Amino acid sequence: MASRGAGPLPSSGAATGSSELDRLRTIVSAYFPVYETRLGPQSVLLAVHTDPATLEGKFDALRRQLWPLQYVPLLRRQSGEEFIEVVRRPPASKSRIWVNLILLAATIASTAFAGAIIWVSYVGGTALGWSDLAYGALYFGLPVMLILACHELAHYVVARRHHVEASLPYFLPVPPPFPFGTFGAFISIREPFPDKKTLFDVGAAGPLAGFVVSIPIAVAGLYLSGHSPVLPLTYCGPSYLGISYANLLIGEGAFWYVLTLFFPPSIVSLSPLALAGWVGVLVTAINLLPAGQLDGGHVFRALLGDRSRYLSYAIVFLLLTIGLLFYYGWILFAILILVLGARHPPPLNDASPLDVKRYVIGACVAGILFSGMVLTPLATPPGDIGVGSAESQLITPPPGAAIAANLTIVVQNQDPVAHGFLFSYSVTNVSVGNRSSSTFLTGAALTSWANNSSWVFYVPGGGTVTGTGASFSLSSANFVTLNASQTATIVLTFSNTGSAFETEIAGSTDELCAVSGGGTASWTFTTAWS
Repeated sequence: MASRGAGPLPSSGAATGSSELDRLRTIVSAYFPVYETRLGPQSVLLAVHTDPATLEGKFDALRRQLWPLQYVPLLRRQSGEEFIEVVRRPPASKSRIWVNLILLAATIASTAFAGAIIWVSYVGGTALGWSDLAYGALYFGLPVMLILACHELAHYVVARRHHVEASLPYFLPVPPPFPFGTFGAFISIREPFPDKKTLFDVGAAGPLAGFVVSIPIAVAGLYLSGHSPVLPLTYCGPSYLGISYANLLIGEGAFWYVLTLFFPPSIVSLSPLALAGWVGVLVTAINLLPAGQLDGGHVFRALLGDRSRYLSYAIVFLLLTIGLLFYYGWILFAILILVLGARHPPPLNDASPLDVKRYVIGACVAGILFSGMVLTPLATPPGDIGVGSAESQLITPPPGAAIAANLTIVVQNQDPVAHGFLFSYSVTNVSVGNRSSSTFLTGAALTSWANNSSWVFYVPGGGTVTGTGASFSLSSANFVTLNASQTATIVLTFSNTGSAFETEIAGSTDELCAVSGGGTASWTFTTAWS
């Protein structure tokens, strides 16, 4: 018998080679009648007769007998004939359980630390403490690890049930600034999938288990979110490594949107537990993308056969497109799929069909994929402020009376979250004289005239704030609250004891906790008196 290792099968001209080929023919003949043998440079091709009713069971038994002998059988159909192709199995990699344990410990630490940062922003803290680390681990790190562990262990258990060698899970820790502390986990399948059923079962088991575990975690988290501490808009939240965790927006897929319908609309912020459930739903959906070596690649290769390669290439193109339009992270994901291989290899037995039950489960898997995916998983509010019709309502004062004008502006919070807004006004230009002859004040004359100004700001919803001088600004204690997409009409009365023909007043709106990329809008009024 030739040594057990990688490489071509021995030539039939050698004594050991002839003995080995005879043994392979004998083993295969015990399961399928062999009527012809062809020897290739890397394999032995045995023409066989098969019975569709017993093909799957016999082929799996043959595979399990040949595997410890360092061989792998493949079922091939060519020109109306069926062949069992026997090739050498690749050398098995050594199991290093210490690698799994180190990665597990590192991922527990990284998700606990990520949870601590999320917890601080959730409760309105300013600095990390040991209690934050404990609560972050309990409400975020632990549930995320539970979801990932159930996902990968389901792969492992189903693979072993089908007598397919698989490794224990490898968890992937990621340090900040990545907000969740992990890129997920994977197991290594150490031998080819024997048939479509095994391919489907192993591929679908992980996402289904992870999704089932994510649901109660998400529901419990949304319930807690309905009882979250209501943080004032003056709390801007801490930033770690350039990320403001208090300003992160999550994308809502169809499934998440339906879940939120069962909870009160007064939810101010998601609890870390709800965020862990959201992560589980999103990770499940991403894994089910029908491309390459992803779980969805396994499932849809089993369902569609070799036609799944077209779907895989379409998914890569789609990811590149939405990456350019919505979220750059999808571009990296598309590149990763291409690097690992967009075309899924066939199972050893690509002939045995799937049953109806698996097609039904496949439809459920597709439903989870479509309901869980989002175009933009994470984003920060752009800080968009819409300024509507701005106008000055002129008041012509009688001789000797103070000059006054009502200034009105319509402001809209265009972000999907509430913001506190501050308003500032100042006198920028003043001209004196009349319509036929006027002069702009400059220097000390402009300052002296502007300092006699009075301002009355009418707070939306009631109340006033007054001030005097060349400029007026709301303090942070008097900010105006605008909820998501809310519009408010801002009214300010300006007056001055001096005379003027024309006065220019500049104003601006600023978010109390300005986010990157926006948060400011400005405008100018010109008021004229005769």
